[in-house]
Amino acid sequence: MQKTRKTLAMALTFVLMLALLAACGSSEKKGEGGGSSNSTQPEKNSTAPSNKPKERLKISMMYPLSGDAPQKSEAWKYMEDLLDVELDLIAVPASGYLEKVSLTVASGELPDLMVWTTYPDPELIKYIRQGAFKQLDDVVGNYKNIMETPEQTFENVKVDKKLYSIPRTRPLQTSAAYIRKDWLDNLNLEIPKTVEEFADVALKFTTMDPDQNQKDDTFGIALGEELVFLDQLWMAFDAGNQWREKEDGTLESWHVSEGRKEAINWVTELYKKGAIDRDFPVLNYAQVNEKFIAGKMGIMIGGGVTNYGQFLADAQKLNPKAEFIMIDPPVGPTGKTGVMQSHGFYGHWVISNKVSDDKLAKIMEVLDWQATQEALDFKRVGIEGIHYNMENGAPVLTDQYKADGVLNLVAHNKFNPYYTTPGAPEEVAQAQLDEWKKIEKLGVPNPAVAVLTPAMQEKQADLNKFAMEYYISVVVGQKSIDTFDAFVEEWNKKGGEQMTKEVNEWYAANK
Repeated sequence: MQKTRKTLAMALTFVLMLALLAACGSSEKKGEGGGSSNSTQPEKNSTAPSNKPKERLKISMMYPLSGDAPQKSEAWKYMEDLLDVELDLIAVPASGYLEKVSLTVASGELPDLMVWTTYPDPELIKYIRQGAFKQLDDVVGNYKNIMETPEQTFENVKVDKKLYSIPRTRPLQTSAAYIRKDWLDNLNLEIPKTVEEFADVALKFTTMDPDQNQKDDTFGIALGEELVFLDQLWMAFDAGNQWREKEDGTLESWHVSEGRKEAINWVTELYKKGAIDRDFPVLNYAQVNEKFIAGKMGIMIGGGVTNYGQFLADAQKLNPKAEFIMIDPPVGPTGKTGVMQSHGFYGHWVISNKVSDDKLAKIMEVLDWQATQEALDFKRVGIEGIHYNMENGAPVLTDQYKADGVLNLVAHNKFNPYYTTPGAPEEVAQAQLDEWKKIEKLGVPNPAVAVLTPAMQEKQADLNKFAMEYYISVVVGQKSIDTFDAFVEEWNKKGGEQMTKEVNEWYAANK
């Protein structure tokens, strides 16, 4: 009996020990005390790690829209995931964009960044001086793709010699001289080089039936209202690009330069001899293009390089033997030649001064990516399997590409000085490439491109109209070129003298 009690006591003791061990193990697993002092379990009141994803910076971007509006889509999400950012894209139809900018700035509720399209604009300068937008001189150099922007383009957008915006770049030079190569061949003529040779070929294109249709229906020079398509002629006569630096270092308007007078006289002589369409004063830009493509005009002294592929395709639909080529700009009497240099951008991004340094860095990262070839390719086709499919080795866009507005998801752009017509034959693309490389070294800048003085704001439009009316009256024979000095005197009286004074004050302070 005693042995039985002893055995029972031992059994109970063993059970109690097991229960105690089980309780200790359970407490350690739950992290509620007990167990070894070296336990790695969290304290009862400690915070457990969260699986919630890190919140992304949200960036609002406002820009003008042409075409289909970007939609929240797989392409939008792709861009956000790639850049680790939340994008609020405010794409405003271009027709109402200026009004939207005015209302937005007046409200004081600026997006993080926005495209400013007016240039030069005293309103923007005012807001910059009031501290509305970030100064970027010490920032921009860290972003290699943005830094592909030509230095001249950056200079053109500076205010008070400081950088407050990122240009949406375009080539600085865009103008080409076009000539009908098949007409040259039909008449056994050489490609003209000087302004005298251009005039000679123009007359022969008018009088010698270059298209061999037995009709008197061709003109040598393509020309329209406001003397459009003569860009390179002004450069050949050293008339200046809007403004011209004289030998004494001061600026004069191209309206009153001696070179302008000589160039107008050149046009007048050709008009007298019938080498220019009598209807040119009422032909708009599109109508001149149509006549040139249709084989009614043979030389264009200042078309666009980007137009070459479409010009050729459209002309050959009408006449399979039609052939255009782009040639060197004409050389003037003193050896001058060149093409007008533009300001090199379409709109420029300004960044609100309210954004933090972290957000500024992310904004610059977004713009820098949008200035890459990768972004350009994405903009053109979107995502494979959704926005395009590969067929015979080439991407074919789906309906979803247009529906998602992929083209307008990327609002900045890569600097591309060598645009070639998409889908054009290899020889067309090569001709454009050759032309871009030729003219990029021939740009004649406007030395006052960034200035807009009070007199310019008040008087410039009227002065331009007055000058153009005078030029056309000379060309069509209503007035003699000998009245040019009297025109200059009147132009100065109408506000040109004050405008020139103000421009020169700006130029002296900003050289």
